[in-house]
Amino acid sequence: MGKVTIEVYQNHNSKSESYGKYYGHAVQASTIDEKTLCKHVAMDSGVEESEVAVVYDGQLKQVKELLCNGHAIKMEGLGTFKVGISSEGVSVADVQKRYPHFDPETEDICKYLTAKQVKSAHLLFTPCEEIKMALCSVKFETDKSEWAAQMNAEKNNV
Repeated sequence: MGKVTIEVYQNHNSKSESYGKYYGHAVQASTIDEKTLCKHVAMDSGVEESEVAVVYDGQLKQVKELLCNGHAIKMEGLGTFKVGISSEGVSVADVQKRYPHFDPETEDICKYLTAKQVKSAHLLFTPCEEIKMALCSVKFETDKSEWAAQMNAEKNNV
């Protein structure tokens, strides 16, 4: 079972319905780079660290290439990675302005949408059930004195 530390923060956005409420967010213990990850895998598997690094590099290269060519990558025991996009919306009036012959009653607007409307791409990750279940067993803890100190500070500022 894992353990994650949380920090408390207060919503200071006066336009929000949640203004003034306190929330927790997870604190990263650290960031593990690929060399450290390969070292952990080597210790756990009994394979040489250099061999793990070669496989890791090869897998990373292939994942990038396949994602950039529209494939989703399902990694058993981890989850699925796929490309998502943000795009500009287009109205029927926009299409009619650009293509005066367009008739929304008889034509499908989809054939007039183009890749030019894509603003950006991002990576989507969906964890597998095993990871979801593992996250359910994580214990969360906070320094209660930190919480109390923050609440007292807020009371004194009011």
